[in-house]
Amino acid sequence: MRAAASAALGGEPLSEDFAWMSWAGTVWRLSGRHGDVFVKRAARLDAERDRLEWLAGRWPVPQVIGLFQASGDDWLLTRALQGVPMYHPSVGWSPEHVAASLGEILRGLHATEAGDCPFGVRKRGHVLIHGDYCLPNVLVHDGRLSAVIDVGLAGLGSPETDLAAGVWTLQYNFGRGFARAFLDAYGWPPMSDEAIEKLRRKYAR
Repeated sequence: MRAAASAALGGEPLSEDFAWMSWAGTVWRLSGRHGDVFVKRAARLDAERDRLEWLAGRWPVPQVIGLFQASGDDWLLTRALQGVPMYHPSVGWSPEHVAASLGEILRGLHATEAGDCPFGVRKRGHVLIHGDYCLPNVLVHDGRLSAVIDVGLAGLGSPETDLAAGVWTLQYNFGRGFARAFLDAYGWPPMSDEAIEKLRRKYAR
C-alpha cells in the first residue's frame, strides 16, 4: 500500500497525518510532491471501492488507486480532491446557507441517471442515493460541490434515506431549526414538526 501511495505521489518522501475516525473507518492523509492521497482502513472496503469506480463520471468522487489487505483489514487508497465539508469555518457559510445548499446538492445527486446501477434495490420511487448523506461527506470548493465521500452505502434506494441523514446532520451540527431550509431547497413537500422529527429518527448510526 505504501509503495502504491509513493508511486502515486511521485516517490518518497511522504508526510503522514491522521485525518479522521468514524464508524466507517480510520483515515490518514499522505502528502508528496504531486499532491495528496487518503488511506482508509476498515474491516471491509470492497463495497466502497466498487461504488467509487461505478460512480466515477456520474458523481464527483475520489479516484481509486488501489485496495489492499493487511493486518486483517482492508486499506483503500484514493486520490485527494479539493474541498472541505461545507460547514467548515473556512467556507464562511451561515447554517441557513449550509442547509439550503445541502438540499440543492442532494436534489441534483438524486436526479442522476442510474438505470444501470448494480447496487441497491430497483423499485418504483427509488433513486441513486448516497446512503450516509451527512455534512462531513459533502465537500465544497469555491462555493460549489467538489466531491462526495464515504459512498460505501450508495445505490438505488428511497430518497428519504438521504433526507433523514440530512435532517439529522443539520440538527447534530447546528441544533434545531434548519431542516425546513434543507427540505424546501430539495423540493420535498411541506412537513409538520412531528413529521420532520420522525424523518430524522430514521437515520440510525
